[in-house]
Amino acid sequence: MPMMVPYAGRDASDKKDANLITENDRTETEIILVGGGHAHVEVIRQWAMNPSPRTRMTLIARDIQTPYTGMLPGLIASLYDFDEAHIDLRRLCRHAGVRLIHAAVDGIDADARTVSMANRPPLRFDWLSVDIGSTPDLRSIRGAREHAIGVKPVDQFLVWLNELEQQTKNQPRNPVRLAIIGGGAGGTELALSLAHRFGDRVSLLLISASHEVVPEHSSGVRQTLRQALTEAGVELHRGSPVTEIRADSVILGNGESIPVDRVICTTRASAPDWLATTGLALDSHGFIAVDDCLQSPSHPHVLAAGDIASMTGHDLPKAGVYAVRQGPVLAESLQRLARGKPAVPYHPQSHVLALISTGKRHAVASYGPLSVSGDWVWRWKDGIDRKWMEKYQDLPVMAEPSDPQTGDSLMRCGGCGAKVSSLVLKSALARVRQIYPQSIGDLGDDAAIITPPPGQSIVQSVDQFRQVIDDPFLFGQITAEHCLSDLHAMGADPYGALVTVTLPDGEPEVMADDLTQILSGVTAALAACGALLLGGHTAEGAELTLGLAVTGFIDPKSLSAKGGARGGDKLILTKPLGTGAIMAADMRGRARTEHVEAAVDSMRQSNGPAARILHDYGVTAATDVTGFGLAGHLIEMMTGARTVALLDPASLPVLPGYREAEAAGILSTMYPKNLPFAVHFDGHPDDIFFDPQTSGGLLAALPDGQADVCLAALQKAGIPARIIGSVATQAAGSKTIWLI
Repeated sequence: MPMMVPYAGRDASDKKDANLITENDRTETEIILVGGGHAHVEVIRQWAMNPSPRTRMTLIARDIQTPYTGMLPGLIASLYDFDEAHIDLRRLCRHAGVRLIHAAVDGIDADARTVSMANRPPLRFDWLSVDIGSTPDLRSIRGAREHAIGVKPVDQFLVWLNELEQQTKNQPRNPVRLAIIGGGAGGTELALSLAHRFGDRVSLLLISASHEVVPEHSSGVRQTLRQALTEAGVELHRGSPVTEIRADSVILGNGESIPVDRVICTTRASAPDWLATTGLALDSHGFIAVDDCLQSPSHPHVLAAGDIASMTGHDLPKAGVYAVRQGPVLAESLQRLARGKPAVPYHPQSHVLALISTGKRHAVASYGPLSVSGDWVWRWKDGIDRKWMEKYQDLPVMAEPSDPQTGDSLMRCGGCGAKVSSLVLKSALARVRQIYPQSIGDLGDDAAIITPPPGQSIVQSVDQFRQVIDDPFLFGQITAEHCLSDLHAMGADPYGALVTVTLPDGEPEVMADDLTQILSGVTAALAACGALLLGGHTAEGAELTLGLAVTGFIDPKSLSAKGGARGGDKLILTKPLGTGAIMAADMRGRARTEHVEAAVDSMRQSNGPAARILHDYGVTAATDVTGFGLAGHLIEMMTGARTVALLDPASLPVLPGYREAEAAGILSTMYPKNLPFAVHFDGHPDDIFFDPQTSGGLLAALPDGQADVCLAALQKAGIPARIIGSVATQAAGSKTIWLI
């Protein structure tokens, strides 16, 4: 059973006491950004250079890789790769010190100042900014929702596009008949990009309700783009709107039926339905109404920018150029508002330069009545786009992380004087109980009373660590899963947990909100395995830490101890390795978002289902792989059983991104402490053996005859388990781990 980890904020060599917290460290004002649009990325970039004191900024984003619309046509045309056309919000937020929560917002209560997301408690804000873009209105055409796709959300459209790519490669002699509805600049540019990408593998139609394509531009632009469409082989249908989309055709307003295989909509922009329940003033189309300072007239503490905003008195088209121009103004306004000063106005330009690509490395420039075109215009556009993206992609490499330093201005009490206010605790527990009413124990007494069922023993374990991820809900969930893994490994049924939380100082509302998020994450993990939150302790400190003392029950005859492995057993590992190095790379801003997401998904996965399957198939020994890495925990297992492990290094499951971190020389700070385990190897072990795992998988030994069927059952349940080796009887003086 693991020992309680002491407070890890600093060691004895630090010059300043761990209980010293400056007034500038406390959070008094919460700014929440909803959506990672073009205006918000500039807000975050400027926050990195000039954060407001005693203010925390949080970004809530459905997509962590946010596309730049200016480069989207080039991405569709295969002129750019994915990374060139996307901004990694995780790296940008890490660089700026902005907290990131990867979730989809499904509601705002403008009066209560809260933002809601599915399956977690709402977040409170003092100032809110919304920049979530828009999507094509699929409600205005019958059958569109069933038989068409919008070009936004972009991530979903790109998945669809890759599927189309595969289909056309598999059936090159049967061109897909693809209709694009919407003859504006967006639809026209999309048609030309698709024509360049697919060539004769796709037969393209562009359908415009207007008698002209790009009617919002000058006659010179229209003529140039009509010619480009003709040269690209795009079939034009003009002057009649689409009234219905069917599985195999589109129906026009004039009654004409056009056979098609697939349909893309680039029609009028729409806002999400949930905005209607926010209490915010909206325009006639459901977008957030804002004044010249981008503030809501009904709720000035809410701001909006980009497509989702509708400026009163300005009929602005839904175009990314406005969000880009609003970004610096919005950044300055939020800085000023956090300091108690008024926001500044945004003055939209009367004419904007539009650069429209024609699929190949050629573009048209449009400015009012003027237009030019040529390859040089595309190079000009490409240069502008790349220069803009560099501001958010070419970020400085972060220094090696160090323990947070504290100032001298104020000493806060330690011991019981550091307890969090009872009002904060009561507020947080009340909110958590609303979400998980069946998973909160009786918290009225000073201690939890635990009575095991007849014939069963109590199993207990405890662990604690510092914040591993910005999102407090996920931190709570991952920590709970990590701590519960000891019970799962032994075959115990979790009963409950006592929690200890150290919170950084802040306003009571801020601390209550953080505590609610953390305890909700913890309780979500407990509820999933039928366990209760039994109580705990809260205190103020220099940094966020969380620990759980977990309790379970087990029939002693069913116990799976570490030392039960026998010669001939097979070894199964239920999760891939690599969380230590990947999260270390993330702390330095050098991890790819998809790699961090894979690591987080792995850490969130409960070991409960795997444990039940392993026990169903006669597991002889089990342990969870955590801080000591695979090497340390395997050595404990083998030493206790007086056996040796025969491992195939090529069979080890490794998370995507670990090898990249390893190649960059980024390893967890626990890695050097695990390296002495190398003396127990016969051979030269890979670094992955010594990578410490947070909420790692189970390492189990099973009889040879059961291992394959058990593995099949684990994989059928969606558990990424692998057989990594076998167990042999230990010879005198032999090494503990043999690489084969």
